[in-house]
This record gives sequence, C-alpha cells and structure tokens, in this order.
Amino acid sequence: MWLRSVGLLLPLRSATGVLRVDAPPWRVVRHIRAFAAKANVEATPLDHIRNVAIIAHVDHGKTTLVDQLMKQSGMGMKVTERMLDSKDLEQERGITIMSKATRINWGGYLFNIVDTPGHADFGGEVERVLSMVDGVVLLVDCVEGPKAQTKFVLQKALAQAGMKPLVVINKVDRPQERDAGDVENEIFDVFSSMTTCDEQLDYPTLYASGKAGFCANTLEEARSENRPTNMLALYEAIRDHVPPPRIIDVPPEILPLDEKGLGFSMLVSQLDRLPALGPTVTGKVFSGQVQKGDKIYAKNLEGEQVAVGKVKEVTIVQGVSREPTKRAVAGDIVAVSITGFMPKWTQTLVSHPKTPSIPCTPIDPPILSIRAAVNDGPLVGKDGKYITLNALGERLMKEAQTNPAIEILPSEQRDYYEIRGRGEMQLGILVEEMRREGYEMTLTPPDVVKTRDEEGTLMEPWEDVTIDTHLDFASHVIERMSTQGATLVDVQTVRDLQTMKFEVASIALLGFRTWLRELSGGTAMVVSEFKEMRPAAPPPPKTRNGVLISNRLGVANPTDLAKNSKLGTIFIEGGSPVYEGMIFGECHKELDIATNISHEYKPIAGQGETRKGVIPFQIREMKLEQAIAYIQEDEKVEVTPKRICLRKAILDPAERKAAVKKAAKI
Repeated sequence: MWLRSVGLLLPLRSATGVLRVDAPPWRVVRHIRAFAAKANVEATPLDHIRNVAIIAHVDHGKTTLVDQLMKQSGMGMKVTERMLDSKDLEQERGITIMSKATRINWGGYLFNIVDTPGHADFGGEVERVLSMVDGVVLLVDCVEGPKAQTKFVLQKALAQAGMKPLVVINKVDRPQERDAGDVENEIFDVFSSMTTCDEQLDYPTLYASGKAGFCANTLEEARSENRPTNMLALYEAIRDHVPPPRIIDVPPEILPLDEKGLGFSMLVSQLDRLPALGPTVTGKVFSGQVQKGDKIYAKNLEGEQVAVGKVKEVTIVQGVSREPTKRAVAGDIVAVSITGFMPKWTQTLVSHPKTPSIPCTPIDPPILSIRAAVNDGPLVGKDGKYITLNALGERLMKEAQTNPAIEILPSEQRDYYEIRGRGEMQLGILVEEMRREGYEMTLTPPDVVKTRDEEGTLMEPWEDVTIDTHLDFASHVIERMSTQGATLVDVQTVRDLQTMKFEVASIALLGFRTWLRELSGGTAMVVSEFKEMRPAAPPPPKTRNGVLISNRLGVANPTDLAKNSKLGTIFIEGGSPVYEGMIFGECHKELDIATNISHEYKPIAGQGETRKGVIPFQIREMKLEQAIAYIQEDEKVEVTPKRICLRKAILDPAERKAAVKKAAKI
C-alpha cells in the first residue's frame, strides 16, 4: 500500500505487515526511521553522477520519454503511463505543472532526472530547478520542430553557466515526414540565437520514439528495419556528454570547525510540505554532506544567518517512491526535511554559520493578478467546506510558501487577497485545485501588476509574445494584435505555419488566448515572456457584448433558456441553480438584459420542439480560465466545488443602476 504525497508515492509496507494509508504521521515517521536504519548504501562516486533536466514544448512526449528511461533502467520498477504526472490536473490536461526530480541507476551510473513543465505560465517551475542540473535534454517533435515554448524553456536553460545540451528528435515513427535536415536546421538556428558560448553549439542529436521505447544515433538507423529496441543510445549520450556535477570548494578554515558536515550547502530549489516530514527542500548538494539529526542553518543571499533548525530526514526518490537515505554528499540531488523553521526561496541551507551562501538568479516577476474574496452570493455554503476569508488566506499563504512564482498580498481592509502569478493558466490551475479541495470564493477580473519607478511614474509590464498559427488565421491575429497596441517584430513562415513575434503590454493579452483558441480551433499556440516595465498607458478597448442576467432565485428552466437563446449565447444548462444578478449568457447586443429563467416548467408547442418540449440550443461552457478572462470590472466569477458561474459584483439591479450613475458623475 502507498501514501500519495505531492505527486510522489511513499511505500508503507513494513516487516510487520502493511501500514494503512490513513496511518497517523508518527507511525509513518517510525516506519521511515526503521527503513533508514537498514539502508546502508555507499555513496555513488562523483564522476558517476549525472544531473539532467528534460525540457520540451507541451505534448512533445517529455514525460513519456522519462517513463521509458525508468522502465528500461534495469531497476525493476513498475512504470505506468505518464508516471511522474501524478497530479489529477496533470493527467486530465496532459501537461506537466510541477517540476519533479527522480533518480535511476544504469550501468553503474546514477542519473538524477528532472521533468519540467513545458508551458510558459509555469516557467517558475523551470527556473528554480535548473541550478540543480548540469545538462538538459531538449526534446523536439520530428514534424512540428522547435515551437515557441521550446525556445522559452531552452533560453532559461542555456543562461545557466556551463550547461550542456543534448537534442532528441522524438516521434520519428510518425507517418508524417519533413524534408531531410529541416528540423535539425531549425533547432540549430534556435541554439545559435540563444547560446552563451560556442561549446553549447556542440550538441549531439539523437532520434527516438518515447512511445515505442527506442532511441538511435541517426535518423536512418531509427527508421530502418534493424532499428534499436531500447533507449541505450540516450543513456550513453547522457553519460558521455553531460559532465559530473559541479561542486563548490569549501573554504579551508571551515573544515576543522565542521568535521561532520564538511561545509554542507544546498540551495533551496524546490520546496514542499510533506505529510509526516514537514517542510522539505529538494536540491543539489553543492558541498559537504548531510544526514538525519544534523544541525542546519539558513542563510540569505547577503550571507546573513536567518534561521536555525535540525535535519528531520534525508530522502531520495527512486521512480516515484520516496525512500530514506543514510547520507547525502556533494553532487547528489536529495530532499532534506527540516524542523525548527520554514525555508524560503533563494536561501541556502548550510551545516556551519561560516559556510558562504550560494548565489542564484531571481525568477521573472509575476505580471498578472486577481483578487479572491469570500463568496457573498445567496448560494454560499451549499457546495463548499471552506467558505471564510481566514480559511482562504491560510490556503493561499501555504501555496506562496512552496510556489516561487506566486505572490499573495492581503488587502489593507482585510476583505480580499490579491493573487499574483505568471498567467491566466497558472492562476486558473491554482484556483481549480482549491475548489477541488472544498474552497468557495469569488474572483475579480484579472489585472496586470503595476509598480512605480524612482521618479513616481506608474509602470506596467510588457512582454515578448510569440504566436504560432496556420496561415489562414495569421492576418486575423495581426489585425487583432494591432488594435491592442502591439508591435510586430518578426514574421517567419514554414510551409503552412506562420510564427509572429510581438512586443505588447501585458494588459492587452487578457482574454486574447481564449479568442485565439476559438479562432483557430485550439491549434494556435501563444508563448509570452516578461520583457520590461514601461510607463503605463490607457488599457485597450474591450470588445465584449452585454450579458444575460437572471432576475430571481430558482432553478433554470430549459424552456426559458431556449427562448433566451434567441437573444444571445447561453452558458448554463437547464436545471442549474440561478439567482438574482447571476449571468447565464452573452447578449448579441452591447447591452445587459435581465430576465426570469426560473419559471415553473411548462412544455411549449411549436415547430422545432423536441419530444420534451424544448427547442434545442447550444451551450457555451465556461471553463475557469475562460471565465476569469471574460468578466469585466463590474462582474465576478463565483467558484465552488460544484459550480463555476459568472455574476454581477452588485446583485441587486437597483443598486447596480445607482452605482453606474454615481460612477458617471465622478
């Protein structure tokens, strides 16, 4: 039996039997200690350790490739499909959200492999783990070639000093083919524009099929009848091309003072709260060694000691199983659980106060924000377990402790929390996780994070935006971006695909992804990266129509929804709970219409009716991220475990009208 914990599985089988999943934390800790007492594995020599990250565009097969590396390592692991994507939302959406480190043993070598997200909204997950590795495997689809998000992640990797890249062209068994050398030339062009030294251009290129489980050194070999049946070529490339871990020299004067830790230091690269283990830092040991029971200190970037505690446990992850280890030494990637304080990002854990802190590069700042407040609608508490502002704040603060790309700011009046992040998807994922945990809340429209410079000028974020779309849609995209004040920087066309690069204010992108997804049928791709802060300008005009509003509490009648479908697009199904001020659709015109849709059900007669007496109509389902991007300043999104619905911020129509008049006078 297993204990699921933050995407990892902890074995709970002991010599005396099977521990229950709901076993109390003290029993889990006792089991881990008993396991650790038996574990006496000698440390792997430094020159036999390889720390490598797998980076790729979304859906280019990164997690499937890692599955094969684990399956074929000879360790006897039972590997399931997309094994590292263990979060429910990762499985549902088919994307990697959290970076995860695992280790495999192959041919006497220890490979620490980090699986990273491919979506730019989770770039913070990429940036914080790159300091742990010495090489990256860039995975590229053999037909699609390097995409915008490939370039985003690769640029972050190559900015790390001494990073050694490898290229794997994946899915070579696809029936579609490109002209010989096309994809390779595109990849080289990407590298030549991003490399920080000529050595990074000397990368090996391999050809693989993660799904079929093979890798070859040449395309001819990969497509021949005698193609390999395993991933040996990739194992060997990692072994031969990625250097052993770089470690930091410990000042000689510290060693006599720290005979046990030998100048241990570890940068806080990944931070979790694990059941029974508490605050747990995953990262590379840059110097020295550490084991359970050691005294530990935290130092900030300036080298100041800010906390002191104790090592509760040192664990490693084999596949997806977390196991204790006797000792961790320089060069290895391990997890260190701490008691006595909560570590923070950019801090360094050391075994002696005089050990210097490790420098690190701050991640890109958040550029988007929403406000989360209590659900003050008439249906509050019908679905959720956590409905108070205090419960909401505690959950958000815990998220900020373990997610470096999220910032949480309480309001001065303590009536809402501002959530800051990288993009609509990242914020949407966080809120979706919370609603599944039983939280209720209301969300305001997203806004950009603005600051003031030294002269007091209000500044707003601008982004470099890359859009990949079919030629049929390119002109529409350019026209839309121009109306939003964007500057077209570059256009490249490869066959029927056009890549456009823009500079644009972040506020102009709000809702753009939803529009582009609807225009292209979900085939287009947008990647944005923070560029700089510029003087704030008036926001671009909004082009949305008015909305259809329920004017009383009840249950939506399908007949009334069918009638109102002539006025616009319907968002909800018949039988959905509605209330006064709730939005149930979009009007065809630029005005809001309030109407009663909760009459007692009466079948209607007339041409086009169904057997149940309801004229068929289409429903436009509003996903969470679409809903957040859709609402305007006088509206909110109500989020509960069972419902995602739109509503007016002021539910009473008379009060709404008075508020509009007051705003007009101002």
